[in-house]
Amino acid sequence: MTDLKRLSERVFRDLSVGIAAVPSVTFSAADREGYVEILLQDESGMGVGFLVDPSASEAEVLYEMAYRIPDAYVEFYAVGLPVVPGTERPATPEIVSSTVVWKDPAEKGTWSCPVGQYGRAWERRHEEEHR
Repeated sequence: MTDLKRLSERVFRDLSVGIAAVPSVTFSAADREGYVEILLQDESGMGVGFLVDPSASEAEVLYEMAYRIPDAYVEFYAVGLPVVPGTERPATPEIVSSTVVWKDPAEKGTWSCPVGQYGRAWERRHEEEHR
């Protein structure tokens, strides 16, 4: 079974770049079909939830989280997907060779980074631009 907590932390690490808030997250027990509900709540108690299939591949579960968790950030903090460094465009998740990465949807092949490593990729790009 996939470690849902560890995967959600990778997504949170990327989305919290630039903001200090991280919502609380809880995982339900699997329902009859085997799905687990992931519930995110902000400090006020407002919640956003979605279902994942923990028996799916780790890449598929991480992709689903990278696709869904930013919606909660938009609701809670008025920020969402990480932006492509040097632009205002939101990055989008994609599975590439069983690895989930953030990619630039507008300029194919110009930028990507593994989910969970956005902060480091952003810092490298920022340093390159200021040389």
